[in-house]
Amino acid sequence: MRLLFLLLILSSLLTAEIPTSSISSENASYDGNALVLTGSVNLNHALGRMQAGAARLLKDTEEGPFSSIRLRDNVLITLKNRGKISCAEADFDFSAMKGKLLPKLGDSIRFINLHSGPLSLSSSVAEIEFAKEYDALKVTKIFAHEKVHVQYGKDFVLLADNATYLNDVNPHVFASPHCVLIHFQDQIEAEKIELFPENSKIILSSPSGKFQPSAFSKNDGMQFSCDKLVWERAPQILTLRGNISIQDEGIGNIHCDDEVELRQKEQDEKWVLSSITAKGKTELQYHLSANFKHLLTCYGQMHLDQDRLVLNIESPEDQPIEYIHDQMKLRADHATLEYEQEHSAIRPQKLTLNGHVHLFADENALRCAVADQFTYYPELETMVLSAEEGQNVLFWDEIQKLSISAKEVHLSRDEKGENFKGVGNVRFAFSSTENALLKKLFPFYQQTGTANE
Repeated sequence: MRLLFLLLILSSLLTAEIPTSSISSENASYDGNALVLTGSVNLNHALGRMQAGAARLLKDTEEGPFSSIRLRDNVLITLKNRGKISCAEADFDFSAMKGKLLPKLGDSIRFINLHSGPLSLSSSVAEIEFAKEYDALKVTKIFAHEKVHVQYGKDFVLLADNATYLNDVNPHVFASPHCVLIHFQDQIEAEKIELFPENSKIILSSPSGKFQPSAFSKNDGMQFSCDKLVWERAPQILTLRGNISIQDEGIGNIHCDDEVELRQKEQDEKWVLSSITAKGKTELQYHLSANFKHLLTCYGQMHLDQDRLVLNIESPEDQPIEYIHDQMKLRADHATLEYEQEHSAIRPQKLTLNGHVHLFADENALRCAVADQFTYYPELETMVLSAEEGQNVLFWDEIQKLSISAKEVHLSRDEKGENFKGVGNVRFAFSSTENALLKKLFPFYQQTGTANE
């Protein structure tokens, strides 16, 4: 027969450290300083409703109040402020305002719906701390150890060796070390991860991993590493900060000193990257040819729009964009790199540099040029230097003993080597003004003659 204890009428509990309204169980007995309950134990407590197969309520002294509770067998605690705790054993010390939880062998302790989102946590070992809040007790901290598993909403899973849940003004989870964040097919390792459900934000320290699938390459995802990653769950903005490295088969390899912003969108029931924006000094090494190096460097902003498939590159006036092409280096004010879709991947189609284009080569291949625009077509392995209306391209090559002043200068490559071609108002000697300009911009330039003016 089930026994029901209405603790409000038991004088010994009126001054107890455990604020309790009622207890029920199938069996009850006193054992010195302990009240022993067995069989379908139910305890309405300031911490919440406690259910278990057995319980011991302990006093520090025989005349004193109950100050601790030990729960055993299928423990379920429905917290008053929010959430549930499921475990095999729970020991609560209400003098120290702490508790220790243990699971069944091979099972986990579970903290369910700790926060809207929802946020749930499980681990092999856990301790909790609580504090008074009005007429109730509120769980303020959860220390989880060993095989920590945090579920945030339907789309995020956090795995870690250790994690702490802090239920303060801004509730959050702090996990370290050796953490892994999983978002559908994305998988990221980090030394530390902080999860803020109130702000829908996740912060990762020293992260590295892969975003899958990439919207830009068909074979593999986009790999990355950085000093810090801030992931805003809504509207799916990822901000990478400090020493950023990104590798993508379609885009190329990006290194940025300051900040890269990635935006995701839902496509074919998957989350894919929709845009990339890099700020600060940024290098892009991309795959146009296996024969030589292609490296773009800017000091302002690079922005790639997945819908338009155009990379726009800006740089401050005093720090022009730099482009290394084989043994040549170019500088310019602006640049665009256009991609084309090829099945489920993209590849570079055309690179254009605009504004104050200066071309020069290393000491072993003395060459320089001045133009308003430079265009490179990877498939044709052709470069075009062009000038605005009323201006000419100036191109000089010491080895080829070549000086060209024209509206356009075309450079191409075949099995025999490089080819040069002037188009429109072509002269093979420079005027004194043009000679003076080249000497001013390129100290290594050696004048070979002067055109009739």
